[in-house]
Amino acid sequence: MGQVEDDASFVVRSPHRTTILQRLAEGAAIPAQIREDTDLEYSRITEAANKLRDRDLIDLLVDEDTKRGRLYSITEQGEEVLEFMDENGMLDDENRYGRR
Repeated sequence: MGQVEDDASFVVRSPHRTTILQRLAEGAAIPAQIREDTDLEYSRITEAANKLRDRDLIDLLVDEDTKRGRLYSITEQGEEVLEFMDENGMLDDENRYGRR
């Protein structure tokens, strides 16, 4: 299994990670914006964002020490993973941001 496939498998195992990755594909956002757009709790956003960052699927665009206004964006690798997931039917209606 290649890196994209491995990352896609990792992302799809969590609806929170999937939702956040899809939301960030629309544009950079702070947790408050992600919460407003997705209805996810802050704790879920933080946990999922940290795991996505560990795999280089999203970036933190501000200093690591920033506590408020932590701006996240999707990486090129994250975009490739999301595209792979979409092309391979891994984003069903229940697992697709914006189609709840």
